[in-house]
Amino acid sequence: MKIHVVVNKRAGTVLDWESGPLQQEILAAFRAQGHEVTLHLISPDDLVPTIDRALEQGCQALIIGGGDGTVRTGAIKLMGTDVPLGILPLGTLNRLARDLKIPLEVHAAAAALANARVEAIDVGEVNGRIFLNNSLLGLTVIYSQYRQAVRGRPIMERMRGYGTAVKEILKSRRRMDVDIDHGQSRMRVRVLSMAVSNNRYQENASLMLQKETLSDGVLAAYISQHPSGWALARAIVRAMLGRFKSDPNIVHIEAREIDVSARRSRLRLSNDGELDIVEMPLRYKIRPRALKVLVPVTESPADAQRSNDAVLARS
Repeated sequence: MKIHVVVNKRAGTVLDWESGPLQQEILAAFRAQGHEVTLHLISPDDLVPTIDRALEQGCQALIIGGGDGTVRTGAIKLMGTDVPLGILPLGTLNRLARDLKIPLEVHAAAAALANARVEAIDVGEVNGRIFLNNSLLGLTVIYSQYRQAVRGRPIMERMRGYGTAVKEILKSRRRMDVDIDHGQSRMRVRVLSMAVSNNRYQENASLMLQKETLSDGVLAAYISQHPSGWALARAIVRAMLGRFKSDPNIVHIEAREIDVSARRSRLRLSNDGELDIVEMPLRYKIRPRALKVLVPVTESPADAQRSNDAVLARS
């Protein structure tokens, strides 16, 4: 198979790596399975042109190395094509990679993708902008703002930025009134934060929320009505323990389309961790099986969960 691997050299993990050994590990993994592989180590500005050239050259699978935002860019280019997307999880959170049960160690991920199957997954959309994991509005967008501001800076500076974001979130009591229409009913709620997820989260104990499937054709909205950032933080801890649905301050909605309106002309969203300023109202919808992806065949979901939790604990 003719494979192009496109690695964002500013991704969270790559920033702390020597690029030479990383490239050799990736190339060796794919060549060991008989693939013809070309690797591109590029800056973010070169991402889209590099993907375009790879498609023009007839690549049969595109592997994106980077974080969730980089993966999202690759997905935008591949939606509606027969070229599957593979993920080398080189970012900070690597949410889609976790949901696809891709190992988080780069050499293991490359080996798994070199011997993978193709599946079609759903894609979320809000006002024409796609998301693969979730779209956030409200208080938790603050974290994405700080994260984007310190991207590419030395690790200690990044950690200080993350700490500042967490402190600002915890002390906040800023809520807003929104109207939500999901086809079956319309409601007005005072929202601290809201997450619209591409398919539903599992209610099981995990350091990071997981999804059983990405192909049920449903959006799942989790609406926080907590009075403060501290209360929301406690809810997140309960979610890690597998108890978020029992929280009386979380409204849970599932639908194929969800409309959100408020007394604002625009709203800042975090789509897969990337900031977008979007005109109101927000019109969310699910695009069933719109993207082909590479999924490992060599690791059971239970093994992948244990491996991914271990990597998260070390990071």
